[in-house]
Amino acid sequence: MTANVLANTDVSAVMDSITLDDVTVVSDYQRFQPGAKIDRIRSEKLQHMPEAGLDQALMRLSPIYVKGNAGGLATIRFRGTAANHTAIKLGGLNINSLTLGHANASNIPTYLFDDIHLQYGGASAINGSGSIGGTVYLEQKSMWTKGQRMNFSSTVGSFGEQFYGSKIYLGNGHWESVTKAYLFRRENDFYFNNPYHENYYTNPQPVREKQQGAAIENKGLMQQFNYRFDPAATLQSTFWYEDSWHEVQPNMQSNSPTVPELHNKNFRSWVGYDNKKNPVSFKLGAGYVHDEQLYQKNEDQLIVTDRLVAEAAAGYKLAPDKELKAGVLYKYIVPEVYAYSKDVIDYEQQLDLYLSYYFEPVENLKATVNVRQMLVTNFKAPFTPALLLEYKAAGTSKQQLSVMGGLSRSYRIPTFNDRYWGVQGNPNLKAEEGLNAEAGFSYLRQMGHNHLKAKVNLFYMDVDNWIQWSPGSIDWEARNINRVVSKGLELQLQSLFHLGPLETEWGGNYSFNPVHDKDQNDKQLIYAPRHSGNFYGDLKWKAAGLSVDASYTGERLHNKVGDSLPAHFLTNLSIWYRFNYRQQSLRLSAQVLNLGDVDYQNEAYYAMPGRSFKLSISLDLHNNK
Repeated sequence: MTANVLANTDVSAVMDSITLDDVTVVSDYQRFQPGAKIDRIRSEKLQHMPEAGLDQALMRLSPIYVKGNAGGLATIRFRGTAANHTAIKLGGLNINSLTLGHANASNIPTYLFDDIHLQYGGASAINGSGSIGGTVYLEQKSMWTKGQRMNFSSTVGSFGEQFYGSKIYLGNGHWESVTKAYLFRRENDFYFNNPYHENYYTNPQPVREKQQGAAIENKGLMQQFNYRFDPAATLQSTFWYEDSWHEVQPNMQSNSPTVPELHNKNFRSWVGYDNKKNPVSFKLGAGYVHDEQLYQKNEDQLIVTDRLVAEAAAGYKLAPDKELKAGVLYKYIVPEVYAYSKDVIDYEQQLDLYLSYYFEPVENLKATVNVRQMLVTNFKAPFTPALLLEYKAAGTSKQQLSVMGGLSRSYRIPTFNDRYWGVQGNPNLKAEEGLNAEAGFSYLRQMGHNHLKAKVNLFYMDVDNWIQWSPGSIDWEARNINRVVSKGLELQLQSLFHLGPLETEWGGNYSFNPVHDKDQNDKQLIYAPRHSGNFYGDLKWKAAGLSVDASYTGERLHNKVGDSLPAHFLTNLSIWYRFNYRQQSLRLSAQVLNLGDVDYQNEAYYAMPGRSFKLSISLDLHNNK
């Protein structure tokens, strides 16, 4: 992509677009957060793993730690924070469960999305409650298709894995219909070395066993209808139905085929109108979300939440270097949860008021001030301001050095389970409050069709009123008991080079992240690796390619006693070839995951698969008018 742009564009302009990770039209959350660390997982990378869930994409292509087992529940943990501290955004929706506070990343197929953006650090002033550790943006691009475009993909792999997906684009340049469907299955009947088998005390040596009771089936349909009145005014909509089922993987000690099963159904919809052709730009949006969870097919334990969401925002350019935006976000939520008493919760209303101001006080300095206030039924949420800066310290037509920094507050209101679950929930909980400080620099070197990028980020986060479930007088209870400090250093390198017909791209990330529980003698927080990193490399020659990615996850404590899981290093390899005929193409690929057949645990006492193989085929058909 970079090479194609460079062929017809001034280099200095391209450098700016590269700094923004090749995004041509900058989203509001980027526009009003200059200097924030936002990485991009491009669609080209996601093509190498069409069957992957969001958890696999993050584990393979980012240094973010994802806690989970072999396919049940996977939760994203930015910078040592908990699962509830990551916001996952789709359009104007945060798709996290309102009862649990997080989404299962293994149920989110990357096949549905064009790009994935990862924002590190607190962003509650932009995204509201829960965005303390980081934010995942699930991006969908409007192609404004003229004619028809179709994609059909299929993958078969080890341990009974199957994936089938289709995408159908229809349009005339003004209106567009996009239909995406998928089905994913995996038996998860892999073999592993079990050190905790039933005869452990008489035979302490690990025994080779087959994993029992860990099957998965996810399926869904996403429909988009988009209409472009003109280049500056669009109406876009998304309707996503997801049906996910899995057996709850037994731990190594039991490893029994008789296990509970969990069934989730989710319907998410968002319709938005965006108009930027007038001096006062504005956008309007509305959505409806239905989340349903059933445990062991027991209708008496059904967990349901419904929410209506509406948002309105307006922006005004005071000058070429000054812009003001104000907005309001309203949610009406009705929980139907068997463990909640109607005496304490019938419905809840939430109202977010936010204001953002972008300005350039001096030459080459971009700055924003963002403020947000959330109002909640029978609850008090904190005021959340943020100041973000980005300074272009030096720049020529071939290289650029930028320095960035920021201060912000972030927060999370307790989940419904935290407040209302039986007698264990605590309606008197306080909101978690975080103070975030960040500084860093980025360097870009442009060399004709090649470029080199480097980023260094330092961060500090102090979260008070950390909510934790712990043993109480009768049972486990939700409490504000902890203060957690997360700090660290992040390094990032990325390069693209052309050697004749050979194109090479490589990159890597490293994170050093001490996360201390200040109420537990400054111990490292459980499931928070102090060291983590990843590396990826691509080689492309004409219609063929080879990709490798590797990830390192450092030692992690898994309980407060001090027991830990050892570090592990995983490597994956894929090769592909594309056959092209006019506008049509057929892509064949093969993957080897966990190339070294590493025996490891990502969650204590839960087995993970060893070496596995996948074969994929993807057919693209075009009939453009």
